[in-house]
Amino acid sequence: MLEPSPSASARPAEAEILWRKLLSSLDGGLDPQDYGLWLEPLQPKPLRGNRLVLLCPNQLHLNTVQQRFAPLLQQHLAELHPDLELVLESPRPAARRASQPPPPAAPAPRQMELPRMGALQMPRLNQRYVFDNFVAGGGNEFAFAAAKALAGGGGLFSNGLFLVSGTGLGKSHLTQAVGHQILGYMPQTRVAYLTAEDFTNQMIAAIRGKRADQFKQRFRTGCDLLLLEEVQFLAGKDKTQDELVYTLDALADAGKRVVFTGRMAPAQLQGLAPALVSRLADSVTVGIEPPDFATRVRILKRQAAQEGMAVPPEVLEFLSQEIPDDVRRLRSALVGLMARASLTGRPLDLGLAAEVLGQLASRLRRVSPAQIRDLVATVYGMESKLLTGKSRKKAVVRPRNLAMCLCRRHTDASFAAIGQVFNRNHATVMYGVDQIERKLEIEPKLAAELAFLEQRLGVSGG
Repeated sequence: MLEPSPSASARPAEAEILWRKLLSSLDGGLDPQDYGLWLEPLQPKPLRGNRLVLLCPNQLHLNTVQQRFAPLLQQHLAELHPDLELVLESPRPAARRASQPPPPAAPAPRQMELPRMGALQMPRLNQRYVFDNFVAGGGNEFAFAAAKALAGGGGLFSNGLFLVSGTGLGKSHLTQAVGHQILGYMPQTRVAYLTAEDFTNQMIAAIRGKRADQFKQRFRTGCDLLLLEEVQFLAGKDKTQDELVYTLDALADAGKRVVFTGRMAPAQLQGLAPALVSRLADSVTVGIEPPDFATRVRILKRQAAQEGMAVPPEVLEFLSQEIPDDVRRLRSALVGLMARASLTGRPLDLGLAAEVLGQLASRLRRVSPAQIRDLVATVYGMESKLLTGKSRKKAVVRPRNLAMCLCRRHTDASFAAIGQVFNRNHATVMYGVDQIERKLEIEPKLAAELAFLEQRLGVSGG
């Protein structure tokens, strides 16, 4: 095992060996095309201190690796060498001649690091999730105003904000926008952005690695802004809840700001200790409702402009009318429609829009949640009642979440209706679906499993 130290200033051979070991540890878990296109071009720099620095060919390459592969690489690196952290860099841009105007400053830093245990690094915030890109209107105006007030340091009369909504309505966008705005005028702010699941996993890893004190210090005294998503994940995790209570007390005493997101208001979340519910309820709780028709039209108009495509107003209105309750799905429908028009050369008109949505509606009526549940159980060699039971084993939870995700993608059943098929409440279904959607881009095997199940169902990917 390598033992890097601050004095080790130039060890290219060791860095190269470690990088090759790290790639080998992936053990075929990545698509060969992804491996060759994104990982093979990375070049390890000489080890310095406790950092394994990988040089990306350019900023675009860095952003892609950071978003799609960095969590997986960091996980495998921790198994090989717990004391090392992964750092991605891109070459410094060449100096421009004085006659050329300088380009606008990029919103993302040139160097991006994954969080290490002892301190907070630059948070992995989506650069598109800023207030200027959020379309406020009926259903989300109060949430937008509350988030801006918290970020601006006045007007909310509280240092905490709890955003409540279902999936696809913008709570992650507003949460990260708070971080972006505060970092914009106070760049030295120590921001922690993570999900409740991340918080739990990091705490477990810290305890196992005998670094519990470092974990506590990182969040209690080394954090100025805590952005914690999907707090319903903490249900039943008593030790994690206790630690979060102490963390929130420390942050409150220091006047620090916090933003939470969840599927329901604190008092409605089951499985949370009264002490944690009390701390969460100290925040201003704001619900985000599906946007009204006019706001949906403006959302699509903004997206079309960003993509540089002219979309007739009647098409935007048609989509807004047909997809009323999920902004993510609404945007996805527009992207699919623009892609169809661009690739086929057909005019982007009401006829094409009706055809695309008609095909979608036909596909959504083709299978039922019960059929999906039973097929997934068969594929994984288990009885259907196991998917509807109380088991929380990974071998059961993963197929169950995949089945619920398939129900959401390929039927028109609501979260509540899907929950009835799996003996779960709507919030549990939302969380399970969201977990699958979040992991698809960084877990190729999971994406392959989903594609195989869609093939068995006789439906195309959604």
